[in-house]
Amino acid sequence: MNDTWILLMGGVLLVLLITPGSAASEGAPGTGGFAGRQAIAIDHPSGTEGLEVLFNATYLPGMRPDFADIRFLDGNETAIPHWTATVMEGSHAHVWLALPANATTITMLYGNPAARDAGDPDAVFLFYEDYERGDLSRWSFCGSNAAVRSDVVRSGGYAGDINVSEPDLRELANNRICLANISAGPIIVEGDFLVSKFGKWCGSGYIQAWSGPDRLYALHLRNGSVQYYDGAHRNFSADARAEEETWYHIKVALDTPNATGHAWMDGRYLGKMTLRFADGSPVPEETIFTDIALIGSSAWGSGDPHHFCADNVVVRNYVPVEPVLSYEVNAPGCTGDP
Repeated sequence: MNDTWILLMGGVLLVLLITPGSAASEGAPGTGGFAGRQAIAIDHPSGTEGLEVLFNATYLPGMRPDFADIRFLDGNETAIPHWTATVMEGSHAHVWLALPANATTITMLYGNPAARDAGDPDAVFLFYEDYERGDLSRWSFCGSNAAVRSDVVRSGGYAGDINVSEPDLRELANNRICLANISAGPIIVEGDFLVSKFGKWCGSGYIQAWSGPDRLYALHLRNGSVQYYDGAHRNFSADARAEEETWYHIKVALDTPNATGHAWMDGRYLGKMTLRFADGSPVPEETIFTDIALIGSSAWGSGDPHHFCADNVVVRNYVPVEPVLSYEVNAPGCTGDP
């Protein structure tokens, strides 16, 4: 029922009508006008706040075919950040959610033909960069050799490029770095990467995780190999090769509590490594990584520059067992505003 309050202010009577729905509206602004609610069950819930989890949302009657009207709420009717990565219209969508810690169920709203896509990858992930802004504004620092280009991309209209035309000299190191502040651990770093030249000039591209002054060489494409570095360059797998001018989808998991790193290339598991910093010292299990770095490298004094290109870069939290989301089969839907 509605609550009515009568207030006397300055000799004027004010009548306030407070409806039960006002609290829910404050907790999840912009959720009015959605005709449907669907409960989503979460198996293997995680204690990590804001854990990024991929959900395969299937089409429900009343949804917009492009899934632009989906919204997500926690148990307090507070909006959960989401981002729709891919859509098969009228069939399904791959949606990333930043789940509340220990959540076992959430709610999906849908059924609003006037709604527009409210997804925001920057609100979901620790770091996200698809370069579609056409600039490098998401990075906390980029050296003078970093740029955005449109002629070599993995998807969309733009990709990032660190071009290196000088030998690796200490005074030039900052020229060839892009840094993203994250302050997290354990983590996953994932994205699409390309190196233009290998071999003759030792061209390479590095993915590093920094913890203050300590550097972890998580993975690099170097001289046609897929390697890491812990005081010496080591191959993840003897038969894993990288070709010039070829995009590869790379994924690295840095499982600091278990002192282990894992790597994948184009979905193929390459192997694991013991986590050590560049000086060979072990990475403590409580390590918080302050930054992610992409670094271009060379070893020549003349010749055409080589390029380390990146696209669709994502940094997210890592857990050994990820939550699994699914529609609750017996949960009744409803119509009307939530």
